[in-house]
Amino acid sequence: LMGVALLVGTWVEQGTARAPAAQWLGRLAAFASLGLASGLFYTGWVFFWQDYPRGANPGASVLLLVLYACAVAPLGALLGLWFKDRERALQVLLLTALPMAFLSGFSWPVEAMDAPLQALRWCIPSTAAIQASLRLNEMGAPWQAVAWHMALLVAVGVLATTATVLLARVRLPASHVRR
Repeated sequence: LMGVALLVGTWVEQGTARAPAAQWLGRLAAFASLGLASGLFYTGWVFFWQDYPRGANPGASVLLLVLYACAVAPLGALLGLWFKDRERALQVLLLTALPMAFLSGFSWPVEAMDAPLQALRWCIPSTAAIQASLRLNEMGAPWQAVAWHMALLVAVGVLATTATVLLARVRLPASHVRR
């Protein structure tokens, strides 16, 4: 999230962020593939090397990882476009990283949160990914048990991709517009 926002913020500063939709979809696919490779390394080799409990439902875990990477990449790009410079993106994301970790329910019990915070936490992709990953990796749950979490990641990915492509589209000069 932070890396993509920083890179896109740099593109905005340099005036190279505007591009056709196909180019943006390619950029987002590249960003997501980096996240996917990182996640596969972590859940594959690192889990094995550290003897971390794993493998209860590897197929659904890989699907979850793909959906998560495809949700976070466009969200990072959208934040980079919105903040318009890399320093602002870094400041905001560093400031909000710890609250996002607490809101995800990973390090703080959900029951101890107020109702508005419990609702707000589902706007953060890591919440759905962490909750689903725990169920799949640790408990061996079937993918149907986390279908709602996966659907939420798909929704975030589609909304963020659409917003990114619309916000960063190339605007043609008035002389090129058909009437």
